[in-house]
Amino acid sequence: MGNKILELRKQNHMSQEQLAEKIGVARQTISKWELGETSPDIEQSKKLAQIFQVSLDELVQNDIVSKNNNKIISTKWILNILKIILLIIVICLLVLVAIICFKDYFDAHPISTGKSITCQIDNQEYTYEVWTKYETPNIIENFYTNDEEINLDITRYNSIDKMLEDIENSVISRGGTCIQ
Repeated sequence: MGNKILELRKQNHMSQEQLAEKIGVARQTISKWELGETSPDIEQSKKLAQIFQVSLDELVQNDIVSKNNNKIISTKWILNILKIILLIIVICLLVLVAIICFKDYFDAHPISTGKSITCQIDNQEYTYEVWTKYETPNIIENFYTNDEEINLDITRYNSIDKMLEDIENSVISRGGTCIQ
């Protein structure tokens, strides 16, 4: 409050003696108020508010309310920082749980690859599927078809594309067509 009295006194171009005269106290009392050694009582505070044409709230606000506002602002900053830290911890925990739960999924590697074609002979549709393992791409691992007429030795092929080409040629020689 002492700083506020000093500030208002200077704004109103008054000396400590002039202000002391208007309130009815000694100049040293004004000095002690401004230095924060003592504070005016309620009656003296009312007179100060009238002289400076401010409310009592404005007169004391600089000291009490500002300190409280600073505490509130500091508390809000601390709470916001704690919220951010908590959010970061939660996100880290979720990522950790996801990594643990889906470890096998992310470590999984495909073991085979394949291709297929669909062909038609005498309005009958046939599917031909060929697979190889990634580890041994030149060895045909599996062959499936619903065409009972075709008879292929998968061991003689070292390429899916070559095998599908021979299947297509076989279907065409039997009067059919293929779509890849």
